[in-house]
Amino acid sequence: MREARMMSSERSMTNNEDQKLLTLARASLQRTGVIQSAALRDGTGRTHVGNIIALESLHLDALQVALAMAISSGANAIEAAVVVGEQPTEIAITNIREISKNSLIWHVTADGSAQAL
Repeated sequence: MREARMMSSERSMTNNEDQKLLTLARASLQRTGVIQSAALRDGTGRTHVGNIIALESLHLDALQVALAMAISSGANAIEAAVVVGEQPTEIAITNIREISKNSLIWHVTADGSAQAL
């Protein structure tokens, strides 16, 4: 099992594996110039990255895109996710919880503050 996480509302992002997700999401955000990027780790330890899609006919939260990438690769569990930039939508969080009820989801704002959702 990965490093134990605090279960209070004052959790901090100290897990090295979660820090890797943050690095991936930040790099994707900077590289693409979008307003939201997400990285998640599936139940086998694989990572998946997604960016917000905002077309006239299709709008997906970055977390939804990363989740779709994971599911299409055969994932059946999500350990943790990090969203950088805009706050993830409630439906995106619900989508993650449908796959893994206890997944840890972090939101990191532009100023670097992290909040567990």
